[in-house]
Amino acid sequence: MKRKVLHSTLIMLVIGLLLLLPLTAAGTKEQAPQTPQFEGEPFWTVEGYDYDKLVAAAQAEGSLVARWQSGRAPQAAQAFEAKYGIKTVASPRFDDSENIERLRREVQAKNVQVDILGMDDGAIILSEFIPKGMTVSWTPPDLAQYIDDNEEYPQVVYWQPCIIGYNSAVYSQSPTKNLWELTEPQWKGRFVTCDPQIQPYMWHFFAAAIDHGDEFAAAYEQRYNKKLVTKYENAGWEWVAQLFANSPIAVEHDTEVAKAIGSPGQTNPPIGIHTLTRHRDAKEQNLHLGFDPNVIPAVGFAMPTYMVIPVDAPHPNAARLWARFLLTEEGSFPWTNVVGGFSPNQTISASASNPYTSLWGEWLDVLLMFDPMQSAAVRRDLIDMWLMSQKK
Repeated sequence: MKRKVLHSTLIMLVIGLLLLLPLTAAGTKEQAPQTPQFEGEPFWTVEGYDYDKLVAAAQAEGSLVARWQSGRAPQAAQAFEAKYGIKTVASPRFDDSENIERLRREVQAKNVQVDILGMDDGAIILSEFIPKGMTVSWTPPDLAQYIDDNEEYPQVVYWQPCIIGYNSAVYSQSPTKNLWELTEPQWKGRFVTCDPQIQPYMWHFFAAAIDHGDEFAAAYEQRYNKKLVTKYENAGWEWVAQLFANSPIAVEHDTEVAKAIGSPGQTNPPIGIHTLTRHRDAKEQNLHLGFDPNVIPAVGFAMPTYMVIPVDAPHPNAARLWARFLLTEEGSFPWTNVVGGFSPNQTISASASNPYTSLWGEWLDVLLMFDPMQSAAVRRDLIDMWLMSQKK
C-alpha cells in the first residue's frame, strides 16, 4: 500500500485510481492503487504515519458522519466520541442499495455528506467507487501488521459467516447435507433468502458458487453418482440456475429469514440462508435455529463488511481515526463481543459464545470465499437469471 505525497498549489488534487484484480474477498496491498494525498497531511501515510497528529487533526475537524450497514454502529460511535471528544453520528442499518444510491447522488451533486461508509458490497467498491474516484480505502499503518494483505483492499472491518439454517425444533439434524438438495422438488418454494436486489451481498453467495465450480461438480457427483452435464460454464453456474428455478422465497432482511425458518409451531418449515448473528437473539425471540457445518460443498459463505472513505469527505481525518478505532478491541466490541462478528485484526478474539467455533480460520474451512471483482463481472448475468426466474 505504498503511497506518495503530491505537491500541488491546490488544496486537494485527486489522482487517477488504478484498479487491479484482488485475489480473494479483498485485494492485496500490492494491488491497491495510489491513494489521493493532500499537502500538509502526510501523517496518515505509511511513510509519515503519526497517530498523535492524526488524532489532533481529527479533533480539529470536530465531527464525524458514518453510514453503516449494522445496527450496532451507534455503540461504537458512543465509545469513539467518549474517547476522542469528536461528535459522532453513525447512522445504522443502511442497506447497501440505499448507501450506494445516496453516495452516487451526493458525488454527482458535489455535495458529499458522509465521511465513511460501512457496506458489504465489495464488488461495487472495486468496480465503481474506487476506479471512478468516489472513495478510497485506508488501512491504519500501525495496525497493518496484524491484518492479512488480502483484507486490506478494500479494508475489511469485520467478517460474518452467512450460513444455511434450519428449524432445530422440527429437525434433529440438518434436513439437507448437500447444497444440490436445494434444487430438488421437495425444497421447491421452501428456501428463503434475502432478495439480492435489496441486499446485494447475496450476489456474492451466488458468485462464490461460481468461483467454486469444481467443488459443486464433486458435490453433484457425490449426490447423484454421476458426473454433471451442463450447458453452463461450470457446476457452480448450473447450481445457481437450478436454485433460482426452484422458486426461492425472497425477503428484505435476514431477520425475516430467521423468523421464517425458526418460528415455533411449524410442521414443515423452510430452510434459508442468514448471518450467524441471527443466533445472537434466537432464544429471546423464541426462534429455533440450527445449522450443520458439514454440509457440502459448504454451509454458506464468508461475508465481509468493508469501510471506504469518500474522496470529498467533509472530515477525512476523523474518518481515518474512526476506521482505525473499529480495528481495535475497544472499537470492534459491538461486533466481536457477541455472536457472529470476527475482526480482521488477528489480535482481537471473537466471542466464545459463537456456535461451532470462535476461531475465524476454522470457519473458513466450511465457508465459501468469493472474489469481489469476479462477483462484479458476473452480476449482470446473475441479475438477468434471477429476474427471469421471478417471472415464472
